Formats: sequence, C-alpha cells, structure tokens
Amino acid sequence: MPVDDIWHDVAKEATKVVAKEVYTDFVKPILKPTGEVIGLVPRTIRAVLSPLERLVLQSEYNVEKTRKLLEEKLKDVPPERIEPPEPYIAVPALQYLSYCMDNHELRDMYANLLAKSMDSVVKNGVHPGFVEIIKQLCPDEAKLLRYMSHHYTVPTVTLRYENEKGEGIEVVKNFSNIGDLTSCEDSFSICVYFDNLIRLGLLKESPPYSSLIDKNLYEPLKEHYYFKKCAEYAAKVIPDHKIAKFSENYLELTEYGKKFCHICITTPNDITPIEVPV
Repeated sequence: MPVDDIWHDVAKEATKVVAKEVYTDFVKPILKPTGEVIGLVPRTIRAVLSPLERLVLQSEYNVEKTRKLLEEKLKDVPPERIEPPEPYIAVPALQYLSYCMDNHELRDMYANLLAKSMDSVVKNGVHPGFVEIIKQLCPDEAKLLRYMSHHYTVPTVTLRYENEKGEGIEVVKNFSNIGDLTSCEDSFSICVYFDNLIRLGLLKESPPYSSLIDKNLYEPLKEHYYFKKCAEYAAKVIPDHKIAKFSENYLELTEYGKKFCHICITTPNDITPIEVPV
C-alpha cells in the first residue's frame, strides 16, 4: 500500500478514536478522574504514529525489492568487481531508499548510488555526502538533474523592473523552461528548485554580465507564457518601476554536481553530456 494511503487510513482511524472517546466522555458524569482525560492523548498518538510501525514491518519487503533493483543495475558488471559497500554509505542509503519505493526518480538515485558503491572500479568516487543530498531533493529536482547530466548548462533569464534612478526589483530570477522539458509536476517552482540545487553545491550561477553565445536559446524563455504573465502583472503592481530589464544568464553543474550525476544518475547507456558554449 502506498505511504500516502497508509497516512490516509491512519488519519481516519485516529479520528474514530477521538470521536469515540469524546462520545464516552459526553455520556459520563462531568466530574471524573483526571487520568481518564489524559489517557486519550497517548491513544491518539499511537494511532497517528502507526504508519511508522507499518514502514518498519515493510522493511524486509523493501530489502527484497532493493536486491532486485541492484541486480538490474549490476547485471553488466563482472562478478569479480562486485564487493561489499562501505557501511557509512550503504546503511543510510538503504534506510532512505525504503521510504521512497513509490517514487521512481528518488528510488533510482539511491539504487544507482548503492550499485556504484559495490563496484570496485568506481566505488572510490562515491562521496558519502551524496546520500544526504538525495534526501534533500524532491522528485522534480531529480528530474532537473537528470536533464542537466546530459547538458551541464542551461540558459536562464531574469526580469527586473527599475525606476529612473536605477533602483529596482527582481520580479523573476533564473527562469527556465526546463520544467516543461522534463515534465515537472510543478514547473512554476523552477526558481525555487534552482535555489536548492545551488545551496546543495550541485549548481552555480554564471558570472555577472555573462551569457551563452547562442542568443536564440533565450527567445523561448522570454516568450514563455509564465514569464510574460509575470511581466504583465509586475507592470501593474509596481507603478514607480516602469523600466523592464532582461538579464540573460545561465546555470551550470559544479564539479561536485557532475560527480554526483555520474554516480547517482548516469548509467552506461546514457548519452554523452552536451557542453553549451559560453
């Protein structure tokens, strides 16, 4: 059963527990021992926390699914190269993997990480920080990284409204249509996703006043309906800032980000990354 369904069922059960106790209290005399009132709290907490118990009970099942994932990832690796992974990488990776079995993007990242940590040829390139990075990614961000593992660099545009003194407000920063290209669930949160990937050290912004050589790459971004709507709205609500300025920039993978993608995303059948001239 998916974790969301488990939480839904537990919420219903918790509601039943509370409703039953309230009804019992209602029909009892008003004066009663305080201990009976307090007893309602631990029963409710047990009901709310029961999903965690169910996840623990499912751990054996998840381990078996993980074995099958690793068999697929390592099927082309010679048996003599397969060796035990380092515990400080494998233990937390297995733990977190069991919580995202229903999400293909994150599950695949953990499986790639585990598989590479078991391959004697590449295991030294598996950084222990990669486990924590995956834990801090949402599925959409995993999709963005998969795309960037094939491109390394993506164009972005920033819209800023200024007044005559040069004072201004950034309305949209680092906008990209990569969310559409990767079928993100929330393509309007791309700027937030980029901020998180920058925070994690996987992406970096271009230097000031630098852009990609091919200016045609920026036209779809400026003509994007979301970008145009933001510009129209800003023009109405920022009366003192009437000068619209577009800044053409780009985001690129850091060396740490490239290594992360190579270990956690890239597979032997992946295409060669495309370097965009800057």
